[in-house]
Amino acid sequence: MTKKYLFLPLLFVLLTQRVCAAEGVEWGNFSATDNQILLAKEITNSLEKGHFVKKDYESVRLEAFEVFIKRLDPNRNIFISSDLDTFWKQVESTNEIGSDLKEAYLLFDIYRERYQLRHYFQLEILNTISKEDLQTSYNILRDRSESERLERLLDLKSLWKNLIINDVIQLMLSGNSLEDSVDKLSKRLDNQLNYFQQTRNEDVFDIYVNSVSSTYGPHTTYMSPRNNEDFDISMSLSLEGIGALLSSDGLYTSITSLVPGGPAEKSGLLKPKDKIIGVGQDDNKPLTDVIGWRIDDVVDLIRGPKDSTVRLQIIPNSSLDETNTREIEIVRNLVKLEDQAAEKELITVNRGNKDYKIGVIKLPAFYFDFEAYQQRDYTYRSSSKDVKKLLKELKNEDVDGLVLDLRNNGGGSLFEANALAHFFLGRGTTVQIKDSKGNIQGLGERWGYPFYDKPLLVLVNRLSASASEILAGAIQDYDRGVIAGTKTFGKGTVQKVEELSSGVIKLTESKFYRVSGSSTQNKGVVPDIILPSVFDIEDIGENKLDKALEHDSIQTTSYKNFGRISSYKDLLNNRSKARINKSPLFTNLKEKKEWRKKSEIKLLELNLNNRIQKKIELEHSLLTAENILRERLLLPTFDSYQEFLDRNEDPEILDINLNVLNEAANVLTDLIEIKNKPLIAYLDKTG
Repeated sequence: MTKKYLFLPLLFVLLTQRVCAAEGVEWGNFSATDNQILLAKEITNSLEKGHFVKKDYESVRLEAFEVFIKRLDPNRNIFISSDLDTFWKQVESTNEIGSDLKEAYLLFDIYRERYQLRHYFQLEILNTISKEDLQTSYNILRDRSESERLERLLDLKSLWKNLIINDVIQLMLSGNSLEDSVDKLSKRLDNQLNYFQQTRNEDVFDIYVNSVSSTYGPHTTYMSPRNNEDFDISMSLSLEGIGALLSSDGLYTSITSLVPGGPAEKSGLLKPKDKIIGVGQDDNKPLTDVIGWRIDDVVDLIRGPKDSTVRLQIIPNSSLDETNTREIEIVRNLVKLEDQAAEKELITVNRGNKDYKIGVIKLPAFYFDFEAYQQRDYTYRSSSKDVKKLLKELKNEDVDGLVLDLRNNGGGSLFEANALAHFFLGRGTTVQIKDSKGNIQGLGERWGYPFYDKPLLVLVNRLSASASEILAGAIQDYDRGVIAGTKTFGKGTVQKVEELSSGVIKLTESKFYRVSGSSTQNKGVVPDIILPSVFDIEDIGENKLDKALEHDSIQTTSYKNFGRISSYKDLLNNRSKARINKSPLFTNLKEKKEWRKKSEIKLLELNLNNRIQKKIELEHSLLTAENILRERLLLPTFDSYQEFLDRNEDPEILDINLNVLNEAANVLTDLIEIKNKPLIAYLDKTG
């Protein structure tokens, strides 16, 4: 039986990708059971028959093993080359999922033994470490994921020693003494081993079959019954917590995305790619170090009853190394559908003797209350119903134009995206959908007129995905409005969920295309007007996900060209760039991004004194840049870096997102002026 969700799933919808699940079971020998082998065959059969990409298991099995090894040992500090040489020789003699699964379990046994060896070895190093050990001339790579694998166990032990010395240095850079650092690391190592020893047989199975499913694409996942329960919770948005979706690299738990309208998103204290290293409650007890913890246990610590407070120690993504940490507090709440509801506001843009009223509708997600609808409760909430109501109000207020803000909107209901598009387009095709058999179907409306026909700007960023890209792409192809912001995420696929004998599998069943024939997959929607963003598009996006489907195109379908925007794009860009270049905030943002790229730390010195000096220099550079900006904006400056870190709340003038919204309103006002006064366009062209 197939459980098919009639929507484009929210970007990164899963709460977790568990490597381990725990409940204090005995640490014994693991092996693939007969039921697991049958389930693995069932999973591969579903993938072969139901996935948009046609592959058989035989063609992906070696690739799947590579993923499996990477998931076990992402930083290449467990296996040596001879371990894997032996493993690959064994794999050559297998050719089907059952025997391959058994080989995966055998490799995990090596991993388990080596993990424990590293634990006890590093504990010994900690017990004998001295200040002299922190003043060496050695360097280690910050990221070893692409390094050559070490040849000898002796070399591996040398790496383990350097890694634990680096951990000591990092804790001391955060203000701990040598003794306190050793004590904290000893407890951390013991906790990590304790949690590792709670690994269950099923966990190894999950890692392997998800290694197989990942070869089909990043949005294809096997979910065990427990993981599927969390999936359903995340879809209903009924979980009491902070509204953050998490992932783990085996060491750090990171923020994948924030649920729109959730406590974390509203607080402004957490950002995607921030790392969580400590969790505490509102009882003022010391924070619990969660580095190396299983992600499900981190999630359990963060969850809690409504109105309670959780304390998080984080490494901001903006940090150049792991020594700059912050402690934040977030009040837990129940994330409900109405928290994601569309909202409106008015922005007044003054141009000489005239004030332009620009309406803004912020839409965090394309939501639809399926449960209420199925119960024939016609008061059900949906994004299209809410937006239509807001459009009526804005029309009554006689706004001159509309900004539809889709920033951070990760998607949702396909049908809602289609409905919203037709508020601005009237009749016509919105999107084309191609299934695994190559059949193409257009989704749209045969009849109707635009509900809103005044000037329109759609504001997007790198986290605008899926259904957001359908709407923005349609508006751009029809030349109905201006698309402004940054390139969108690039998720151009539709997923379904199929029930299995145990758990479910989420797989890609189709791909969507713009009316122009171009897919948004991997490419995203490229804005007409590029605006500043806090996100670096080089770090985030579908094209950064392993095995993401390629961009392609199909035939163009017939559609109307409103001809409202294309001839003015150059003028709008020139005007916007002039304002952006004059903005101290936007200039500072650009300079910070360039500086961070140049200052990115790739090698870590195992010399405490040198690291202290570099930390001082780094903090001085950051403080200087911040104070220069504040001087330009006539704001009080900070006397120390610590004062900068301890600041409570920045004034609105420093709010990047608000300033981008205001610039979007200015771009739309430019369009209104140019269209109302053609002479302005002529003067802009002639100078």
